[in-house]
Amino acid sequence: MKIQSATIYQVAGEGLKPVLVTLRDADGTEGVGEAAIAYGSGGSGAAGMIKDLLTRFVIGKDVPGINALTGEMYDQSFWLKNPGGIAGAALSAIEMALWDIRGKTLGVPVYDLFGGRMRDDLPCYANGWYFGATSDAEIVRMAEATVADGFQWLKMYPFARVQPNGTLRHPVNRDASDPQSWRRAADLVRAVHGVLGPTGRLCLDFGGGIALADTIYFLDAISDLDIEFIEEVGDPGDLGALERIASQTRIPVATGERQYLRMGFRDLLERRCVDILQPDIGNTGGFAEAYKIAAMADAYSLKVQPHVCGSTVAVRIAAHLSACIPNFYVQEHFPYWDRVPGYVEVARNPLLHDPSTGRLPISDAPGFGIELDQAAIRDHVAFELGG
Repeated sequence: MKIQSATIYQVAGEGLKPVLVTLRDADGTEGVGEAAIAYGSGGSGAAGMIKDLLTRFVIGKDVPGINALTGEMYDQSFWLKNPGGIAGAALSAIEMALWDIRGKTLGVPVYDLFGGRMRDDLPCYANGWYFGATSDAEIVRMAEATVADGFQWLKMYPFARVQPNGTLRHPVNRDASDPQSWRRAADLVRAVHGVLGPTGRLCLDFGGGIALADTIYFLDAISDLDIEFIEEVGDPGDLGALERIASQTRIPVATGERQYLRMGFRDLLERRCVDILQPDIGNTGGFAEAYKIAAMADAYSLKVQPHVCGSTVAVRIAAHLSACIPNFYVQEHFPYWDRVPGYVEVARNPLLHDPSTGRLPISDAPGFGIELDQAAIRDHVAFELGG
């Protein structure tokens, strides 16, 4: 395989700012990947790192194989050993695009390259259903509307606040200056839980953790509710806090979106302080690396819920992983980004749930089955490489 050229996009939208890469081989086949950096800060860094890796290791060179190339980048780039989110996201985006090309060249979906799909559609939970809410009462009303749209699972951030543009602002300094914030959060969770009914499922995301004592107070206050899982209840680097919380609650603990490469998951698994692993294909090293992490999780009898908070490109790619791993649990899905003014939809074929079942279909198109909307992204080119 020889990659002749590449385009890196840094999409300046609202709500999400995806960093995408398209690679083109000598036959003109194009593959698409996404760096999991569409939220938070770091898009410029990820786009630049993708450029540097492509320039040194990929463009115009004979690529002996995807695994060989990623091994070369890992060992020779220096910054991919024990990487953070920026370097990991850059590697991931390139690796995904290569698998997309491979699938298209062979005329098969990427999941077929990893043993084939094990299910025909995916249970999913709605995230972002609260976009645009201006009060806790409105959050509850929007939960009711989301259930009416066919979703049986919801995820919410009990300690976050909705900003004027509809997106979330997470707690600062662990909410230590507001030691009673856990009471408001518990009341809100109880209200949303009440609208779901007996078959509904509610997932809670702490976004990296509030103060440890307040986390325990909060979990005690909702201990009578059937909560599906609690996500990122502590700082991603503080496994001791995660162990303490896991030992004091019966609610399953989920984490993993800010762990990188399979080596970054080893200590987490060995501590036995997590029930649901959440690798993000867009920053943990790519599709094959996420597949290996899922296999590691399976060896520890854990479920896997691929983390997704990116464009509809990231959703389609995650669906391929969810289709082909045995310990898949549920798919994260953001169906309401278009509520955020200025949001840019980058794909012509975004993945949509079936409102009659609340599930996501799995495509059988070659590669990842992604069709970029060139009209929407042509003004967001960061770098053009090769010829």
